[in-house]
Amino acid sequence: MQSAYADMDAQIQAIQNASVEEKFKLMNAFKKSLVQMQEQERIEAVKKLSKNSKNKQAQKVLKELEENTKRASMQTHIEHQQMTEDSINNNIDLSEGGENDD
Repeated sequence: MQSAYADMDAQIQAIQNASVEEKFKLMNAFKKSLVQMQEQERIEAVKKLSKNSKNKQAQKVLKELEENTKRASMQTHIEHQQMTEDSINNNIDLSEGGENDD
């Protein structure tokens, strides 16, 4: 795992030292490596890039990551709540013999 962090640090350093044209290429490569990381690792990597470089694109990516994380967490919560409600309703229907209110 140490080499992954060293590689991330090397990528961030290269982005900081790159020309404008090269930064776009390096940021795209950095984003591709983010896909391979766990969610928390991605957030930490982008925070590190954002902190070290004050890169506007890094700040934008961080904001999107945080929003996506919140959205995914909220979606998971909603799905879990819906499954719980469905299960409760299903159990009520079974205990009432499947009667309808019609």
